[in-house]
Amino acid sequence: MNNIKKPIICTSPYLRTTSYCNGVAKDLFAALDRLGIQHMELSNTMDIWCRDYMPVLLFDDGYYATYQYQPDYLWNKKCNRKYITNQTNASKGLKINTSLSMGLVFDGGNYVRHNDKRKSTVFMTDKILMENSFCPSHELIVKLHLSLAADIVLLPWDMDEPYGHADGMVAPLPDGRLLLNNYCQTAKGKKIDYYKRLLKMLDGHFPFVELSYDCKLEEDSWCYLNFLKVPGAVLLPCLSRGAKCDNDQAAIEKFQELFPDDEIIPIYAKPLIKRGGGLHCVTWEYFPYNNRCMP
Repeated sequence: MNNIKKPIICTSPYLRTTSYCNGVAKDLFAALDRLGIQHMELSNTMDIWCRDYMPVLLFDDGYYATYQYQPDYLWNKKCNRKYITNQTNASKGLKINTSLSMGLVFDGGNYVRHNDKRKSTVFMTDKILMENSFCPSHELIVKLHLSLAADIVLLPWDMDEPYGHADGMVAPLPDGRLLLNNYCQTAKGKKIDYYKRLLKMLDGHFPFVELSYDCKLEEDSWCYLNFLKVPGAVLLPCLSRGAKCDNDQAAIEKFQELFPDDEIIPIYAKPLIKRGGGLHCVTWEYFPYNNRCMP
């Protein structure tokens, strides 16, 4: 544990000052304080969803990659463009190396990185192809591969989900496997075909385990995968205060199996969940750059 680098967990000030979610901020900060994890607020942000507009982490040595944050779900309505955070402005004052600028359009929520001893893999949805239609798909994948120093896996985008974010679909596990959300329980009707496509993309190519819960599912049971992993703990977004509902209890039990060496800390996050996000969406890991460790 002592050899694991601890990130500084960053949030937008709006998480603390916005009435519907300030309770989430309070519980989140209290959990981080108890764990000895530093946290801080970013500057020049325009909404609470900082995962989406901050640079993406390559490795925990302070190296990040920048991209163009221009989400269609905000950009396509002029009245919503005021909520688009300028990534450069939000990164001012941070000691990070952002010498890699990809110039591609995507959201940070559509970036799930899995680093292991052998290789790195980045999972994204294929919405990125639409967002960068000026670039042929094979050239785009090569550019992502070279820029991010990782294999690129493009997961099919669930078109019923407007954001196209991979961090609501998959997450890395400490044993090297990939955690897939509970589509095995929720896929019905047309979603069955989508679920089959997703399995075909992963099966035989990457070891994975599917989430499932031994209880009657609530509508927002997808939310648990949008957890925040910090050294020594998993901060789990929950649907009920005190994590008393059956779904929350089943999720806590499941995540304790998946993360046997970590404490599972439930955080009431329904105000975020009802707006389409979780704890991963409203946080960002900051590893200050130390040029002494670089070649």
